[in-house]
Amino acid sequence: MRVIGLGAGGHAKVILDILKNMGGIKVDGLLDPNRKLWNTTVMGTKVLGDDGLLPMLAAEGLRNVFIGLGSTGDCTQRVRLWKFARGLGLDVIWAIAPSAYISDSAHLGTGITVMPHAVINTEARLGDNVIVNSGSIVEHDCVLGDHVHVASGAKLASSVTVGDFSHIGAGATVLQCIKVGEGSVVGAGAVVTKDVPDHAVVVGCPARRLSNKTRLACAI
Repeated sequence: MRVIGLGAGGHAKVILDILKNMGGIKVDGLLDPNRKLWNTTVMGTKVLGDDGLLPMLAAEGLRNVFIGLGSTGDCTQRVRLWKFARGLGLDVIWAIAPSAYISDSAHLGTGITVMPHAVINTEARLGDNVIVNSGSIVEHDCVLGDHVHVASGAKLASSVTVGDFSHIGAGATVLQCIKVGEGSVVGAGAVVTKDVPDHAVVVGCPARRLSNKTRLACAI
């Protein structure tokens, strides 16, 4: 399988490493808006230009991409890339580290990224374009919406529901049967003991609502 990566930063580096270890995938290049990266290499892969090249590459026969851009509380650009690629009829591939554990009964949407040593347990359900980052745990019967990012070392206990576009910060814990609303941010290290409304930012132990996402997401 031949693929182009969208993004050439740190997140893309990890995905390149995962794809190498998965085997059978050849990354033909990366696209990134940062002109300083053009014609350089990332992990041995050339940065060809920005994502304006994608329609031409699709016309030339490209069929597969990966989203090499993470999110730290604001998934706007990641979602934009996803929609752009899908609008061109391109498939967004899975990138699943061989050291991750995924239950056979888990349901994964398209374009999932699962980093090293992550766990996705029995009958968990993940939407499209979800990131489950290194060492994080998604326990049994959890439901994650589209474009969710579970950051490194975060833990979702059983039957947690996370709405579309939400971010669970590094090292955070969400207790069983809790609902995290759409577009919300759980700050790094927070312990969530009650439901989180849509578009909220919660921090601390126990987690408390800090403000709304539009004002403070990028600070978490």
